[in-house]
Amino acid sequence: MKYKLALLLTFASQAITRPIAAQSIQEALRYSSDISTGSARGQAVGGAVGALGGEVAAIYVNPAAAGFFRNSDLSISIGYQRVNNANYYLGNKDISKRGGPKLDDFTIVMRSKTKEHPLIFAMGVNRLNNFRENVTYQGNIANSSQSLNYFMLADNANVTNPDVLLSTDQDVTLRHTASLAYETYLINPYAIGGLYKFTSAAEADDYSILVNQYHKILTRGGTTELSLVFGQQHSEKLSLGGSLNMGFISENKQDIWKETNINPVHADLNYFQVTQTTKINGIGVSVKFGGIYKPIVPLNLGLSLKSPTWYGVNREYQTDMVTDTKSAGVVTASTIYMIDDTTQSEADYLDYSLRTPWKATASAVLLFNTAGNPTLPYGFISADYELNDYRSMKVKYGDALNNRRYSDQIKAAYQTTGNLRVGAEVKYLLYALRLGFAHYGNPYKTSLIDGSRTYYSGGVGYKSNSGYYIDLSLITGGNQKRQEVPFEMLPNNYGYVNPPAVQVTSSSTRVSATFGVKF
Repeated sequence: MKYKLALLLTFASQAITRPIAAQSIQEALRYSSDISTGSARGQAVGGAVGALGGEVAAIYVNPAAAGFFRNSDLSISIGYQRVNNANYYLGNKDISKRGGPKLDDFTIVMRSKTKEHPLIFAMGVNRLNNFRENVTYQGNIANSSQSLNYFMLADNANVTNPDVLLSTDQDVTLRHTASLAYETYLINPYAIGGLYKFTSAAEADDYSILVNQYHKILTRGGTTELSLVFGQQHSEKLSLGGSLNMGFISENKQDIWKETNINPVHADLNYFQVTQTTKINGIGVSVKFGGIYKPIVPLNLGLSLKSPTWYGVNREYQTDMVTDTKSAGVVTASTIYMIDDTTQSEADYLDYSLRTPWKATASAVLLFNTAGNPTLPYGFISADYELNDYRSMKVKYGDALNNRRYSDQIKAAYQTTGNLRVGAEVKYLLYALRLGFAHYGNPYKTSLIDGSRTYYSGGVGYKSNSGYYIDLSLITGGNQKRQEVPFEMLPNNYGYVNPPAVQVTSSSTRVSATFGVKF
């Protein structure tokens, strides 16, 4: 049986029942953000390619760049990315690292046989963002435990028979929290006034609580765009282009939460661990238009506008729990269960729609040695300035009233940002040297969270006289800061406290290689 989970949106925090974490505004931001990818040449110059004609990476920023291709072109870009996270929680600092290979770009550009102002068609797959990372943190805390939420949720269910919590028809929130806790003896019932109330095994004989909390999140996947691009030079000074884009979201996440009892006062709990496994897939459509104008020979000016991408998103998730108590030993439970001897239940799911922001990019490229003197080096200096209106993000699930509330929360949390990318290239004979810089502005309105990112890049290239070329790039930086709240305590009169926010600082190193041929 499948269930739909009501969408709970919070800013920079998760639901109180984190093991069944609903889609959050923070994740909407994740799917709306991108980084400079594409060809190694484009990455090496910081992604500042919006007015650079005849470059594969440029057609994904400004489709008018396709109009400058003098030959057909086929290229593939592959690489490796490593993300380092510094995580601060309850006075502890934990370093977590994760890396892996990536496909940045695969593009074919076809030039029509028309001699004057030919139409250029390109089709390609371009990686927009990579989600592969590991976030790990831990610390000791008193008077706070995820298990306390479980017993309070069970209390609020007002059951006259605690075994009702084991029903597969139970409310989906309870099935992923209190039901698993009851099945594994993490919470235990007692009768009062015809109803059953519950206690947590983490509570000691004197009702004190002292646990070590450990949290690990393993993520992989990313956002990718398939683009059909058209470009044409309408005159010696003006090139126009457009593209139809299909966006894809693919994310797999394993969220592990573990609490170990460290209370010197006797408590029944030894430890419990909750693991949520989530698969997210989405598909969306957008369009992009752009133009490049040459007021004078050495100068290109570009302008492009990308529409929002409307994604349809599907999330599948299951939760597993293992609890070790002194009274019952090790007991496991899962939201996936056997319907009969041969049939297993399906994972729960959530369907919703997501709209990314509008994006506008203004670009400039200054070329030097345009006369083509072979005894002198030639190249360019480029700059892109991009506006992202994160306030215009939309998440839709449920009725119109809830959707308006989600929109109000997004507008209260996020702002319009400016992103600056600058790059330079110097070529001599068959070889090229490149440098770049990129700064992505802070999407958060609050000054308490600095979500800005800064990258430094460089690379080299070689192009043979027969049309084959190879480019290499190295990009490092990021230093993006964010906050995560492990869980929030339900309102209570017991004196239980919310855990502090986790401070996560992420940096990355990426290397990329492009292999291509012009024909």
